[in-house]
Amino acid sequence: MKGKILKKALELLYDGAMTQVDFFNAVLFAGYGASSSRIEYEYQKRRKISESKKSKEEIFKARKRRLAIFMSKMKHDGLIEELENNRLLISKRGVAKLGKLKNNLPSKFYAEKIDQGFPIIISFDIPEKLRRKRNWLREVIRKLGFEMIHQSV
Repeated sequence: MKGKILKKALELLYDGAMTQVDFFNAVLFAGYGASSSRIEYEYQKRRKISESKKSKEEIFKARKRRLAIFMSKMKHDGLIEELENNRLLISKRGVAKLGKLKNNLPSKFYAEKIDQGFPIIISFDIPEKLRRKRNWLREVIRKLGFEMIHQSV
């Protein structure tokens, strides 16, 4: 019996299926005289935990990298400036860009909907290549208080 457990442990270590730390943790948590299946179970449990930690770290690193790239592009375009104490400040060019973006996006404030006693139907056909403008128009119409009955004509 001891030979089978030892053989299994050595095979797993030889194949690189587990790290030494995970292996020893699995053996310690399985307890003295535990079967090979119990050790395997403990190992798989620890492996899942360590893999989830690694994947969370990788996701965090990827997000951090995307943010760094985005900030670098904004610095390159002159939209933000970095002060000597690593603080960021929006530049004059950034303020101008922000103003343009605010004017291009649908505002939250429009005239109130007037109930005229009859339904108003708005129909438009904007091609796919002008999708952004079409979505912008849909958003403005929604904010005016209208409801979409059908999206595609």
